[in-house]
Formats: sequence, structure tokens, C-alpha cells
Amino acid sequence: MQISLLNLITTPIAVLNSLGLRTRVGLSSDDPMTIRHLGESYQAYLSIYSPEGMFLDLVHLGEIPANRRRLFDVTDIARKLVPGQDHLVVAHRVPNGLLSRVSRVEDNIELQEIPDYHIYRAMLEYSYPDGGNGGVIYETPPGLNSHIPGHSKSNTLTFTCQIAISATVETHVVLVHHSVNPLYSNIANFSFGLFSTSGERVATKNIALGPFSVKSVDIASIIPDEVIKQDADPVDGQSVYTFVGACEDAVVLPLFVNAAPMIGAVGVEHTHPPQAYLLPSDLKLKQRIKSEASSVWKSLFSTGGGS
Repeated sequence: MQISLLNLITTPIAVLNSLGLRTRVGLSSDDPMTIRHLGESYQAYLSIYSPEGMFLDLVHLGEIPANRRRLFDVTDIARKLVPGQDHLVVAHRVPNGLLSRVSRVEDNIELQEIPDYHIYRAMLEYSYPDGGNGGVIYETPPGLNSHIPGHSKSNTLTFTCQIAISATVETHVVLVHHSVNPLYSNIANFSFGLFSTSGERVATKNIALGPFSVKSVDIASIIPDEVIKQDADPVDGQSVYTFVGACEDAVVLPLFVNAAPMIGAVGVEHTHPPQAYLLPSDLKLKQRIKSEASSVWKSLFSTGGGS
């Protein structure tokens, strides 16, 4: 079968220029399971997309030797092409052993089966130029939004309690829409709701994301001011909420940035996929339950509270 070397190990990343944050990505040559591809080294690349989702350039970052980790500054590289807007970049790791068998990294390679690089995670870091930094380690599903014939339809169901708003703290929901298929053209219709600690739904948002794009949403801008004041803790002044998000037509990767610009502090968190904790191990049954749950949440969010 024909395999794309660039899509063996990919990490889509939102560059958040609008928030004044710098972006770095940490990549390792080590297998998190410690039993596969031992002693392998990699070449690292960065695909850069425009804010509209158009591919702009592929940049060689350098080599990651065996049993090593490297941290790459994405901001300095991407800013040459996209100086001020939020946009997508994608980090790629390509095994040197496979790369030596092709003329260009963009070429496909003929293999009997897809090599197993599942859970090869990356570290994403956001930082203020004169402040602190926050990072998160995450992975993306193999064949992300590839829409391979015969495979189940991609969808998203996720939640987190990582929402905090106060006079100094702001939370931004960051949605990333990427595919390992360069011809991918789907629109992802992502909906989410915000719930108070009492369980009341305080806001709903529906967002259409084009392919190879990112979207940052300031949570304080979609919850009424009077609700935020009502929910504020009398001790620390923070209003906290739970997030539930669903998308029936694509995998959308949500990240959360908790930022305090006045003191230059930032934290990053990913969301929790409920199916990892609640759904059965049988794959077909899990997919059916997840799809049905996504549909129910989407229907609920379409009935009010937000745009």
C-alpha cells in the first residue's frame, strides 16, 4: 500500500498570534511504549497554513537523533508567512530509515502495512514573551479525518471542567481542524455548551470550521456578564464552568488556554474524551454509542442559548 511519510506521525498545532502568545513544540524520538522502533532517528518538518486553510510551505526543522528530544520555536518560523493572525501548523516526524528510500519527503512509499506509531505524543507550549509558559502533551488519532472508504465516520464528543473566568483570568477554547488527507474539504460543524456548577446551561456556541483551520473563542465573550458575576466565588472571584462539545462530521481537537495577561501567566489543557472512561471496549458498539451521544448533544445545543 502507498504510505505518506509526512503523515506517519503528525501533530496539528494552533498558532495563537491574536493572544500575544509564542508557540513551541517539543518532539521526541522515543517510543512512549518503549518496545517499538528502538534506536530510530527522525527528521522533523513543519507544514504552515494560512488563516484560511491554504497550504503555504513545508519547512525542515532538523534531525531528532535516537533517544533524544528537541524543542522547536514555531513562532519565529511561521511568522515569516503569517505575521499576526491565528492559523494552523502541523509538525511531522519522518523516520530516517524510510526517508532514505524516497527522493523527496513528500513522496509516498510502498509498504506492506502502516507502521505503528500510535501514541507518539508531542508537547505544545504557549508563552508570553516576557512572562511564563504553559504546556500540554497530546496525540492525534491515526488517520485523522482521512475519510477512508469503509471506515466509520469521524466525529467528536468531549468535555472538560477547565473553564475559569475572573478579573485577571481568561479562558480561550481553541479548536483545531486538520486532516492527513491533503484533498480534505469538509466543513466541521462544532457545537458546545457551558454549564454552571449547579448544572444550568449558561451559553451555547455553534462554529463552522473550514479544513486546515483553527478558531479561538474567548469564553467570557459568550456568557452574559450578569451570569459571570452571579457565579463568581466570593473568595477568589473566579467563575467556573463545565464544557461539553460535539461534532458529528469531523474530529475537532479542542484545547483550552487559561491566561492571565496582566501577570504573564498561561496554562494549557486538553479535554477529556468521555468514551475513554464510559464506553464499552467493543469497537463497533463504542462507535455507535458515541455517534448517538454526539447527535443528542448537537440537537440539545441547537435549541437555544448562543449563536
